[in-house]
Amino acid sequence: MNFNNENNASSASPSDDENMPSFSSHSSSSMSSWSSSSSLCSSLSSSSSDEATTAFATMSFGNNTTLPSFSCSSSLASDKEVTAIVNMACENNNTVIALLLLEQENQKKRGRVDMRGKTNSIRGPKRQFCHEDALLFIRWFERLRTDVMNSNIPFYTTTRTISGKSVASLEARLLLPLKAYTHGVPPHCFADYFQMSFNFTSECCKHFDLTIFTVYKEEYLRLPTAEDLKSIVALHKAKHKVDGMLGSLDCTHTYWHKCPVAWKGQYQGRNSAPSLVLEAACDHNLYFWHLSYGHCGCLNDLNILNRSPLYNYMLEGQLYQLANIFPFMIGNESFEKAFYLVDGIYPRYTRFVKSFKFPASPEEKAYAGWQEGARKDIERAVGVLKTQWQFLARPIQLHTPNLIAMRASACFILHNMLQSDRVMKEVHATYRAAEGIDLAQLTPEDVGQPTDLRTIQLPHDATAHSEVVELNTRAEIAQWVMSRGEAFRDLKDSA
Repeated sequence: MNFNNENNASSASPSDDENMPSFSSHSSSSMSSWSSSSSLCSSLSSSSSDEATTAFATMSFGNNTTLPSFSCSSSLASDKEVTAIVNMACENNNTVIALLLLEQENQKKRGRVDMRGKTNSIRGPKRQFCHEDALLFIRWFERLRTDVMNSNIPFYTTTRTISGKSVASLEARLLLPLKAYTHGVPPHCFADYFQMSFNFTSECCKHFDLTIFTVYKEEYLRLPTAEDLKSIVALHKAKHKVDGMLGSLDCTHTYWHKCPVAWKGQYQGRNSAPSLVLEAACDHNLYFWHLSYGHCGCLNDLNILNRSPLYNYMLEGQLYQLANIFPFMIGNESFEKAFYLVDGIYPRYTRFVKSFKFPASPEEKAYAGWQEGARKDIERAVGVLKTQWQFLARPIQLHTPNLIAMRASACFILHNMLQSDRVMKEVHATYRAAEGIDLAQLTPEDVGQPTDLRTIQLPHDATAHSEVVELNTRAEIAQWVMSRGEAFRDLKDSA
């Protein structure tokens, strides 16, 4: 192929001219045509007019050329369309123009390809920032600083060392643990940022954990009161259209990287890695009402439930007899016990509402869709918890379970504080689950669905459950279990 000027092009053989497209420039008029074509191409790349495309192609290919259906403004050109244009240009000895067209389309495609290699035909909307949330977070930190100062803890009231040197400010001693827990890195990573020594950064985190737990545990790690239970039930009545629901229950694992070698077999959980398990129950607002942390990773959800404080509350009725929310109606039936939404591993207790493993009828499918959708509350809560506080999502670098539990408790409290501020829109307000919900607008038809909440099926082939198979409601099953006396006495004693 010849890339030389006119004199060298004339020396080529006729057979070469017939078989190969010409890349040579022939005259000054061709150069002017090249200049005008280049200017048109550049204007076309910045223009969204289909007429400009047609005019450019007509000038390049001639008026007698039939152009393929092609639009540079509406959508990206396909490979077939670009190939057709290039072929037509080559047939008319306009290879340079064809190359310009091809390069233009390549630039358009490269400009609309994201990091994953997918082509975006429409640019997404710009990110909308909420400055009120930023202001709320600033007020939240001001409240945190004020409460720590009023707690009169010596670590935060000291401004000078024994030798008379100044120490880090109160704001720095509070911000360093927050940044370390948020990013999930050791505290000494911010030693230069806050001008602290490595040992002092660790001391900041230890005192911060103890201070947060001491100051806020009564408010953000409390059991729900009677008013709280009424508010939780009202929230789920408005959001999930069912009465008597206290929340969703589930477990999650946190990876323990610095687990001692002698304990790895005991704490070995999923993926053959040592882990600590968190059992949590939350409402629709992602606020945790029950937290039990520190269980060995080798235990499953059912084993952890037998060791959980929630089990005692369910057996002894300490948690649910406080509020006057009973009885409540679901469909045409009356119920006297509130419930949690759980997954399939949990036992068939009155307090637990599970989905069908293999729903067959339309009613069962409708119920399974509702239950699985409503139980996403706990999945979202755990996801937000680990996203905001990366300490729980990344390998834990601490050595002792007590320090891990104290630091995790600080993260739980901070999570509840942020969710409370988000719902209440006030940093000093006490959390109410049903804040901003007008229950007067709910009609009786809006509550009580699905009607098959009471349905449960136990194995028919188990002789020990032959009497239970004939029962219909979870409440009746619970009464049958408690009436067995000796056979289920160990169930309550082991709690």
